[in-house]
Amino acid sequence: MRRRLAAILVLTAVLWMPAASIAPVAQAAVPCTSWGSSRIPPTTIRVYRTSGPQSGTVQTVDFRTYVGVVLAAEFSASWPAAILQVGAVVVKEYAWYYVINPRGGSVGGNCYDVADNTNDQIYWPESRSPSAGELAAIDATWYETIGGGGGTVIMTGYRSGNNVGCGTDADGYHLFQASARNCAAGGMSADQILLTYFGAYSVSIWKPPARPATLFESPGAAGTVTAGASATASWTEEVATGSSVASRKVTLQMAAPINGSCAVDRWLPASPPWTSTDPSPQTATGLKSGFCYRFVVALTDSAASTTYTASSTILANSLAPMATFSSPAVGTLTAMTDSSITLVWAETSAPGTSIVSRTLTTEYAVETMPGSCAGSDWQSGSSVSPVSGVSSGWLAHFNCYRWRMTLVDSAGHSGTWLSGVVVQPAT
Repeated sequence: MRRRLAAILVLTAVLWMPAASIAPVAQAAVPCTSWGSSRIPPTTIRVYRTSGPQSGTVQTVDFRTYVGVVLAAEFSASWPAAILQVGAVVVKEYAWYYVINPRGGSVGGNCYDVADNTNDQIYWPESRSPSAGELAAIDATWYETIGGGGGTVIMTGYRSGNNVGCGTDADGYHLFQASARNCAAGGMSADQILLTYFGAYSVSIWKPPARPATLFESPGAAGTVTAGASATASWTEEVATGSSVASRKVTLQMAAPINGSCAVDRWLPASPPWTSTDPSPQTATGLKSGFCYRFVVALTDSAASTTYTASSTILANSLAPMATFSSPAVGTLTAMTDSSITLVWAETSAPGTSIVSRTLTTEYAVETMPGSCAGSDWQSGSSVSPVSGVSSGWLAHFNCYRWRMTLVDSAGHSGTWLSGVVVQPAT
């Protein structure tokens, strides 16, 4: 089995801000691509060919095709499914690491990310092709990554190793294939094997959210919003390829706040009860002032898989001022190609009061899959105090965005409302 050069794992956090960028590594070189996502694999990779009819040239190769050819060359199709899944991850991430962290290799003025030989990974498409089992392993793990601090992609080396006990030769930098097969023979899953060989340096495995998935836009996936006597739930539904939504049940739960906070331990069915089986959006009325509420969607797909997703919490206050976004519209998930958007909303307040302050906060998260924000870990960015019609710019690729508006009226009541979500897809 091919030799891999050891690399010190630099677990440097990648900070995703509204204008995302990757900090250069030591001896940084100009990358062949502008790829920077640590969640979504590159679409292509540039390979220096040292063999075959294309020898001496740099080829731009579809990344999934590249992973399949390398997996067929570096791992045996007869090995257990768990090892093939492990192989699919380490082959993919080894190359992915060097797409993001270029070494400056070039041939004839053309840069490349990896070579097709044992300096990197064997890529011989003229004589190697993945089996059905290897393709299934790639499909099962395509959006799975081994991450360091802050979710960085790490360099996943691997070697043939010796036929010793499971994990006894683990060094935190390499997968040793012979002993890893013994792990699989002992019943370990692919994820357990990955953590056995790469877990010495606080790495973690990231996977996209389970499908079917519900992404709440209103109320959003974090924090507490203040609403009046009614609240509207808006969400986007995502299902696995080849399946569809078979049924849904939306329920409203309530709880008494603790010290004014809706961070409570126990939720009960709302009184009076409220449920629905209809699609987004849905409005619940009759909220009691001073109580906390949340929506829960039980979504079942045609493969009989069910997930439960709760919205953020709502603190009912019948006098709370309200903001309703029309751009991006509440309850929508929109893919954008522009780097800026004009934010538009309408404001209402209780009779006899007026809006005295407004705070608009940009929230952002890393795209979890192409065009998807489900399961995103939302972070707060900058805050401003504009009127409706303001432009928000510097939207970066691979990121999801939404906006949180907090209004305060002249009577001291406040309310917080979320916009719809936009996503800047990969380029």
